[in-house]
Amino acid sequence: MDWNDVRVFRAVALARSLAQGARQLDLDRSTASRRISALEDELGARLFLRTRAGLRPSPAGERLLIHAERMATEARALEAAAHDEGARVSGLVRIASTEALATMLVRDGLLRLRAHHPDLELELLGGNRAVDLARGEADLALRLSAATAPSLRARRLARLPFALFASPAYLERRGRPADELAGHDAIGFAGDLAALPEARWLAARPGLRIVLRSSSIPALIAAIVDGHGLGVLPRATGDLEPGLVRLRDLPAIAPRTLWLVMHPDAAARAAVKVVADHVAAIVKQRA
Repeated sequence: MDWNDVRVFRAVALARSLAQGARQLDLDRSTASRRISALEDELGARLFLRTRAGLRPSPAGERLLIHAERMATEARALEAAAHDEGARVSGLVRIASTEALATMLVRDGLLRLRAHHPDLELELLGGNRAVDLARGEADLALRLSAATAPSLRARRLARLPFALFASPAYLERRGRPADELAGHDAIGFAGDLAALPEARWLAARPGLRIVLRSSSIPALIAAIVDGHGLGVLPRATGDLEPGLVRLRDLPAIAPRTLWLVMHPDAAARAAVKVVADHVAAIVKQRA
């Protein structure tokens, strides 16, 4: 079996597009099509189905993709083994996370890495959208849900419990809330965040008035710090804010598991390994 044929199949399967997969490998579309046809002839199986959403691996293609990912990982490992192990850690490493976690990483010493690796360049992508690591949108990601793609490696870093927070100004003006929170103001969640367990917990508090909802965690934190209402945050996030007081832990909200996810191709790079270990250390210390 020709590895180049498998490599083309893998790229097209991940991209769900013949043209895009070929472009990622600097091939023209017809060459990519010929290589996939050659692989199908070799295996005696159809590897793709055409759908309205683009190309989709057939059942045989799904099975082959698992092995193609392993072959790609071994190819990267073979290439890495041929290089000097003492090479300097350098180049661009892209980290994807939520906005709140991105803030935590910076405040807790992410950039201290550059003191030991001055040729390292970091790019921090903060947002609620999960980046596609298989397509190279980032090298590693901090995620609050486990990876589902078989091609990704996931490492559990911490369990993040939730707590109720308020600013000293709010407590001075309104007093410390009772268990039920009735009569108090709160900062709530909007958009994609409205489906989170902490959002549902807030919505179920009788007599609690939501004065602001937002899909931006930094905006929610700013509103809580400024004294506009109570807020529910992961304990590690709220404790990071000097302008917040932790009122009580909330065991009724299940702790969220934080995962470090990487694609094997990215994980083979020395720079990515160094950054991943540093990010993991920051998270574990904070959590």
